[in-house]
Amino acid sequence: MSTVALYQKYRSRTFDEIVGQEYVVRAIRNAVKENKVGHAYLFCGPRGTGKTSMARLLARAVNCQNPSLAPCNECPDCLAAIEGTHPDIIEINAANETHVEDIRDLIDRARLSPMMGHHKIYIIDEVHQLSSSAASALLKILEEPPEHVIFILATTDPQKLLKTIISRCQRFDFSRVDTSKIRDHLLSIAEKEGFTLDEAAAMKIAELADGGMRDSLSILEQARAYGSGVITEDVIDSIFGLASSSERISLLHDILDGDMAEVLKRLSSCEEHGVDVQRLSEDLITALKDGLIFRYTGSDALLHSLTREQAAGLSDAGSDVLLSMIDSLMKAQERFRFSRSAATVFEIACLEMMAQKKPAPAVSEKIPAEKPAGTERVSRVKHETVPAAVTETVTEKTENNGTSDRSVTETVTEETNDLTSEEVLSILVQCAKSFRSVDGEAIRALASSIPANRYSALLKQLNFCTSGPDAIIFTGTQSAVHLASEPGFHREFYFYLKDHGLDKMPFLVTADVYENAVSRFRTCYQSGTLPEPMEVERYRREPEKTEEEKTIDIEQKVIDLFGKENISIVEEGE
Repeated sequence: MSTVALYQKYRSRTFDEIVGQEYVVRAIRNAVKENKVGHAYLFCGPRGTGKTSMARLLARAVNCQNPSLAPCNECPDCLAAIEGTHPDIIEINAANETHVEDIRDLIDRARLSPMMGHHKIYIIDEVHQLSSSAASALLKILEEPPEHVIFILATTDPQKLLKTIISRCQRFDFSRVDTSKIRDHLLSIAEKEGFTLDEAAAMKIAELADGGMRDSLSILEQARAYGSGVITEDVIDSIFGLASSSERISLLHDILDGDMAEVLKRLSSCEEHGVDVQRLSEDLITALKDGLIFRYTGSDALLHSLTREQAAGLSDAGSDVLLSMIDSLMKAQERFRFSRSAATVFEIACLEMMAQKKPAPAVSEKIPAEKPAGTERVSRVKHETVPAAVTETVTEKTENNGTSDRSVTETVTEETNDLTSEEVLSILVQCAKSFRSVDGEAIRALASSIPANRYSALLKQLNFCTSGPDAIIFTGTQSAVHLASEPGFHREFYFYLKDHGLDKMPFLVTADVYENAVSRFRTCYQSGTLPEPMEVERYRREPEKTEEEKTIDIEQKVIDLFGKENISIVEEGE
């Protein structure tokens, strides 16, 4: 013999039993008490958040014979409504009755007086699935409804409804139920049903339900059958293919340690045990977020999924590392939708996170001891961090067999051509709204300048973010930023801005780096730990060459190209 499902057995029978929709409950209850119930309501929100339960409660309350207790659940109207036999409460699933004939039949029956209660109530579920002609017919009766009729429309997709229908209803938006409230409700039900439910297991069920109370009860019922009346966190992990908390933390530490062999071994084990890698990536993001929170606050009261010891262990990696790992996992979640193998996407994300942990080569070994005048881009005085990318061309004069000078070009390039979020943060410290508003106008004018040039074309590709007395920050795609940051082009770009009244050094970064820097700025501002502003040194123009120097340069280029022994210089007039 089949038993009643938990979500049916524990469907809310009073307004007080509705979980997580306080503002909706208060508004509907007051309308019933003050006899100010409208003729049409629209309940919107995700599945399993209480829309249909609230509609039934409202239908029962307006017909209850004890208005002060409505719904009392004891009078004939309430009992008939609970049993589903009340002749004046009609439930329609618009997914099945979508045609205009169904709505016209509804309109004809709606004009008849109630048979038992005070009002005739029509509950139309998934109303967004009505055909266009059926929706137009429904609109007609919503415009001129009979006095004794109340319409309650429920939908998970309100944007598909006619705006004219929405405007004729009192709209209530149901939100996802908070996980802590779902957890407490599940623990209460377990106690009433007489089976054991761990608090950690209840929280995991609440997280899996994603704010849906009905989904959480369905998961609870499945777990009760699997665990034979004892539901632990391991039971939930086994049913839904989830990695345990200790396994997730161990995986993160292996990634931080750069232990590729162990990481690949763990990923292989997850795949063998059917672990949902998409869910695992979400859990890792939550764990990394806890590590960041603990690093900035030192409080375990704000942690979501980790213990104090686990969060402290992750926080030692540093905020930049944790943020970059979160970014890699979030990008992987985007790729899951377009890949046939979620396991492969997740494995690549883990390898990418390990690659980010590798230390960069010592900068002192990369930068030449001497630089030609005018090539310095930025002076980072009072900062330990060094620019993430320095590309310089050094011309050295060498002897060639003791007979001629050769111009030797040496290019030195760092691994990346982007500024780090730490460097952007030190630039943000000097920025202000007053500079931003003035410089923003100038940038827009340059971008639309006529005739167009390659600098105005670049400005159209970049997004102006903010500026200070010495610097301007732009964001753009990785390719645009890489191109504009090339030393020669960047120098010309600076002088282009300077010649048009903006004598400020342009800094170009990707949107991700800028957003990370802004997030760090807010945190540091609140804690009073903002760094010193970066000291920005502008490019210097080389003095204009004389005609004689220009001639010598041309001669030297010809000599370098063909060799001095193959060249005969003839003076003018000879």
